[in-house]
Amino acid sequence: MNTPLTVAELAHPIVLELGGNWRPQPARHGVQELDHAATFTHLDGRQLHLSERFDDPGHLHIRGAFPATDYPFRKGERDTVRVAVTEDPADIAARIAADLIPAHREVHERVAEHNRAQAEMRRDVEEAARDLSARLPGARTRVDGTTAFVYMNLEPGEVRIGLDGDTVSLVLNDAPRIIADAVVFAVSRFLPHVQTPEGERGEYVDGYAL
Repeated sequence: MNTPLTVAELAHPIVLELGGNWRPQPARHGVQELDHAATFTHLDGRQLHLSERFDDPGHLHIRGAFPATDYPFRKGERDTVRVAVTEDPADIAARIAADLIPAHREVHERVAEHNRAQAEMRRDVEEAARDLSARLPGARTRVDGTTAFVYMNLEPGEVRIGLDGDTVSLVLNDAPRIIADAVVFAVSRFLPHVQTPEGERGEYVDGYAL
């Protein structure tokens, strides 16, 4: 009785049948190479992960990998191809080429575009927060991804300006009315996408949504 090949051993014959610009790479845990997993890497950076799961012995699971992202994956965008490890490498490659690669290529492009847009928004938010902080005496800034906060400790009272993408929020705790009006006016002038009509004073409340 022939012993089935491990996933690491299967990777090379499968990728030869797959063709194109895919290359097999060993999967590692630290410095140790794993027998039950492998990776296919395309010259354009896309990757496919192959593994034999402990709860499904004798079967190979192939799935597309994606860069770190907060892209909202929808149903079907991260599907897995499941085949028996005893199947012919040519048949496994044909399943991968037909059932996984086309969809993975499209979703990978959407993820990359999403990440580019998020990176641009993050840069814009950081720039706006730095500019706003530089114009407000004693302001402190904290940036977390596409969200930033600018704080002013008024002793007593506090002003907190939140930048979340294109959304700006303003929270005032125990801040005098004149300070509230001045900060609303200043924020509306420092951030071009915030529209506050001339002469608007606003109501003194705990929070403003601009």
